[in-house]
Amino acid sequence: MRFYEILEKHYDYIFPFQNSTYDFIREGLNPQDKVLDVACGTGSYTIALRKEGILSCGLDLEESMIRMAEKKAEEQGIQGDFIVSNMLDMDLVHEGGLRRIFIIGNSLVHLNSLDQIKNFITTAYSLLHDEGDLMIQIINYDRILKENIDHLPTIHVPEISLTFERNYTYDVEAHLVDFSSKLTLQGETEEASVLLFPLKSEELVHLLMEAGFEEIHLYGSFKKDPYTDSSLPLIVVAKKKLS
Repeated sequence: MRFYEILEKHYDYIFPFQNSTYDFIREGLNPQDKVLDVACGTGSYTIALRKEGILSCGLDLEESMIRMAEKKAEEQGIQGDFIVSNMLDMDLVHEGGLRRIFIIGNSLVHLNSLDQIKNFITTAYSLLHDEGDLMIQIINYDRILKENIDHLPTIHVPEISLTFERNYTYDVEAHLVDFSSKLTLQGETEEASVLLFPLKSEELVHLLMEAGFEEIHLYGSFKKDPYTDSSLPLIVVAKKKLS
């Protein structure tokens, strides 16, 4: 089964809207700023920004996720702007001039090589206007590899009797992580897996600098806790250099 097929119907229960995440994404934006939400899922943050007059656009590879995002926007009386596209094709579906691009939820590492991640970052740089910024949130793979972490905390959603188990198996030779998941809903279980690239903080910062970004800040949470080797996520904000 394709990885996201087991998440689609319950995505907003498993990954609910978080105020701290939204506050982080929202900071410094003004009405009419253009923002791109890459791998937007069901569009919760795109829609919230739209409600404040920010010209947010959501992009996701999964057509079913985009349909759900469009339905949510319509139900909330919001004129949504959503696109089905691979994250590597951002420049083909957006004209640029963006104040901010953000990609959260460990989505960037679904690209399976440093070259692909470099291409994404380079394209993001080209789409941002002067002093625009790129926000990235992934799992802290420095910690995963150093401590041989083989699973992430299980997500429990008691109101619908759902559990979401997440296991990691690192393939040293391929330098990829097999992320296998098990979703159990009211006694019925579905399983799926996907390969992830274990991107380290030093590698990410190097790629950002190489693309021309500066003022690169690392955080260990959306509350701006300092990033350390033991942080669960890695959150990076990189500002585009003035031309």
